[in-house]
Amino acid sequence: MGDEATAGPPPVEDGEVPVVPVTASAAPDNQSGAAADEAAADGLAQAGDAEPAPADAEGGDSGDAAAGAGAEAAPGPAEGDGAGGDQAPAAGADGGEAQAGGEVADVAEAAEEDGAAAEEPAEPAVPPPPPVELEPLPEDYVPVKDLPPLPEAFARNEEGKPIPLPGVESLFLTGTTIELVGLTGLGPGHVQGELTREVLLGDIQFRGAISDFHALKAKIQAADYDPLLIRFNEDDVYGDGNNFEVALTRAAAEVWRGIGEEAARRAALLELEAAHAAAERAKPRSKRARKVKPWQSMGSEVDIEEASVRPRREPIRLVVQRRRREFHQSGVKLADKDAHELWNSSQMECRPFKDPNFDMRRMEQDVGVQAVAPLRDATTQSSGAIPPRPAITQTQPLDMGEADKAELLQRPRAAPGSVADFLERVRDQCEVALVQNEITNIFRDDLTALNDEADGGGGGSRKETLVSEAQSFTHLTYSKNKVVSAIQWLPHRKGVVAVACTEAQSHAERVSRMGRTAPAHILLWNFRDPIHPELVLQSPWEVFSFQFNPLQPDLLTGGCYNGQVVLWDLSAEADRLGRRAAGGSGGAGGAGVKGLDAGGGITPAPSVKAPLDLSLTPPPSAPTGAGGGGGGGAAAAGGGDGSGGSTADGDAHIPVVKHRFMTDTQFSHHQVVTDLQWLPGVDISHRGKVTKLGEGSKECNFFATIAADGKVLFWDVRVEKLLKKGKKADDLLDLVWKPIHSVHLISLIGMDLGGTRLAFDFRRLEQGMFFAGSFDGELVYADFIKPEGEENPDYAKSCLQAHVGPVIALERSPFFEDIVLTCGDWQWQLWQEGSATPLFQSGYAQDYYTAAVWSPTRPAVLYLADQSGSLEVWDLLDRSHEPSIRVTLAATPIMSLAFNPMPAAASAAQQAAQQLLAVGDATGVLRIMELPRNLRRPVHNERKLMGTWLERQQLRLADVGARQPARAAARKEAEERKKEAEAAAVAEAAAREAAAKDAAAAAAAGLPPSGADRRDRKGQHPVAELDEKAEQEYLKLEARFKAQLGLLPPEANGGSGGM
Repeated sequence: MGDEATAGPPPVEDGEVPVVPVTASAAPDNQSGAAADEAAADGLAQAGDAEPAPADAEGGDSGDAAAGAGAEAAPGPAEGDGAGGDQAPAAGADGGEAQAGGEVADVAEAAEEDGAAAEEPAEPAVPPPPPVELEPLPEDYVPVKDLPPLPEAFARNEEGKPIPLPGVESLFLTGTTIELVGLTGLGPGHVQGELTREVLLGDIQFRGAISDFHALKAKIQAADYDPLLIRFNEDDVYGDGNNFEVALTRAAAEVWRGIGEEAARRAALLELEAAHAAAERAKPRSKRARKVKPWQSMGSEVDIEEASVRPRREPIRLVVQRRRREFHQSGVKLADKDAHELWNSSQMECRPFKDPNFDMRRMEQDVGVQAVAPLRDATTQSSGAIPPRPAITQTQPLDMGEADKAELLQRPRAAPGSVADFLERVRDQCEVALVQNEITNIFRDDLTALNDEADGGGGGSRKETLVSEAQSFTHLTYSKNKVVSAIQWLPHRKGVVAVACTEAQSHAERVSRMGRTAPAHILLWNFRDPIHPELVLQSPWEVFSFQFNPLQPDLLTGGCYNGQVVLWDLSAEADRLGRRAAGGSGGAGGAGVKGLDAGGGITPAPSVKAPLDLSLTPPPSAPTGAGGGGGGGAAAAGGGDGSGGSTADGDAHIPVVKHRFMTDTQFSHHQVVTDLQWLPGVDISHRGKVTKLGEGSKECNFFATIAADGKVLFWDVRVEKLLKKGKKADDLLDLVWKPIHSVHLISLIGMDLGGTRLAFDFRRLEQGMFFAGSFDGELVYADFIKPEGEENPDYAKSCLQAHVGPVIALERSPFFEDIVLTCGDWQWQLWQEGSATPLFQSGYAQDYYTAAVWSPTRPAVLYLADQSGSLEVWDLLDRSHEPSIRVTLAATPIMSLAFNPMPAAASAAQQAAQQLLAVGDATGVLRIMELPRNLRRPVHNERKLMGTWLERQQLRLADVGARQPARAAARKEAEERKKEAEAAAVAEAAAREAAAKDAAAAAAAGLPPSGADRRDRKGQHPVAELDEKAEQEYLKLEARFKAQLGLLPPEANGGSGGM
């Protein structure tokens, strides 16, 4: 057999199954055909794509193990006169196996099993069965795993839903019908069958209208082929509740048959692949064809590309040449001359100069100089009236010995006078000093700015009072023509800001699109790259409010339009972004903001307790579309190298991170989430009871959301508390993320409060009091702690009508914890906690307000934005009837404002060093505005002055309240006098009307006016007398006319005739 052995098959390409020649042994000699069939079946179960494993690792195939043992037990060429003595050194090394080698392997195996000694005789081995010849793979062979998926047995409509193919009808067959027509053999394993037209028409004729095929009688008769093909619809792919479908046209039947034939072909190919794979595994390790795996990108090429230095342009090739005929010209004289004598500005670019130190080389020196006067002795003798005074002056510097210096430097930490402790103590101050040196304008004229500092920053040049745009961001795919609905600065990274972009649609348009998949995005912009966002956070619904965890900034929660809450975990992206920043990648240029770190890396968050247990691995098939609400609400964790991102060349490197998990729709809000606030340093129970954690606690596990459904929900992000007992964190299907506490708020009219904004007092969270604004302009002061013994308490303590439109801003003052700013419609107001009336109300503006924030450094300054694209700056110490500064920033409405956060330990000078305001408009543009010095630096004693201003407003309200009863009484008295005057006027008018009627009747009767009328007319104005005479003449003419017509009684006629 050794002479007939052939060389092993050549190495195969990636993804191919090796072809075993017919002349080679396809299986070991001690493996039977049944074992080969079993191995082939095993390979079929593994879908034919298993990696070739070593022979000694195949625990389930005794023949493979024996072959491996025989291959490794043969020591070399067989000695003596045994067969194959001059053949291959190992059994099967050249494609065959020597007989002597097989006997030695069998004897060794028998000796090992029986534990017999070497002196016992070996039993003869059973001759191995002949090798099984395998069918070769086709010439155009392609692995099954690399083939495209099987075509679908149905079509799809415009919305992507499955519909039957043309000529296919879906129907429901009962068990009786299935038995009568003989379809009992169809099922999950066998989905297609055939029925003759005669059988179907016979069932219709026999059972009549109750036949399941009765509705298709005409189409069955008109079918263009026979027998008809019928298919089992196990999964009800159309959603109509039917379990079978029948092809009534030959074209549809051919499609089904083609799908079935392709499936059968692939099944047979899988069996063949499994058989070849089993045969390949049965070979010795040295004869196996090594499979070269394809290169799989793990992102390293991106880092290599970013760290590489390559020329950005073609090198400039400069050729200097001279014509040959110009050499050795007559009349050319060459001589040496100094360069300064040949100077010509038209021929030379730089003037030559003589450097006397050009040939001197000096190494860097470390030299310290101390300006101390030399030590000298001097005496002074004073005389006269000045009494002598003892004095001494020492100008010699103090120094330490070398031993003392070494001992001082070697002192450990916490030891008195430790240098390490001193350096640790002054490190922050040194860093602040270095930053100040870096950003200080050395060309600043202190005398010019002296007047500004003296009057509190009221004057100065135009540059010092100008709100300038430092940078702007927009993206054609993710933010163009969208609304920047929310802005948040990253608390642990400088120069990075996140924005939520939503569609500019009306409520009716959103309702019409509720059933469609419309992913929304949150963009993280870095000042290093104004063109491409650093990260894109994908959400199944539009996000209208979001916030980073202040103590664990890698956690981000957002409220969606459908009422659900989603959470992103960015810890997986921190290392990648840090490596990318460390590699020096500058994005699209690095046009950063002056004086601010461009966010060149992930700054480690403060040391906190053990991180949250968010190791939830959702199933790979979890949808990311609009239906992310059921069950546990978990979604696929995404991220990485831009999978699912834009397909454009410039956007391919933008990582897209999908949300970690989502709240359950049953326990979420039922309308859009309008605001979200984290609650650090507290622990909240299911009844809303707040437990304040220890001083300096670094935990922040709870946050609150408010929506238009009238509810304030409190959530806990520690998911290990939400899992059922005995379940692991990976069982996402058992996870139902629901709120731990719910507060229901009622409006003034008794309906659900349509909440828009929340405002907590973070210094007194344990008291449970908070403010909430509504879409109807109401300001609610409520307590979220549930009273003992009450199931449905009234959480609202007061509900006041503050505005006529929605409350778009509700924020506590960063300097006065009991002062709250509200903004809505065309005005803004200042409220004091516990007061039923506002301390201050602004006048009505020309344009509708859209956003408002307090200044983080100046207690008396606040910023407002309106629909005209303007930014108003109100300085209450300067003027309170109009804004101090009004700047137009955009031609579209400004929708959101946010200041860059400053560390809590930063001093006032550090906070005022540079102040940036992020402004988002209605077209998806984010602008970073740099504020001037007079707006970021507080004036002298500004907090005290603002406190005095607030006290004056309180005194004004108290005075107005004290005068309210007297004013009410005066108002009531004035109303009573007005009513009396109106009643007297009505009575006088009635009297005059009655007198006029009497006078008219008397005139008509020819009677002279009464004495009272004459007396009344005596005091009348001449004009009034003339009018009275004219009236009398008119009455006489009227009476005469009536007498002529016979309309007056006889006595009146007699009287008339007498006249």
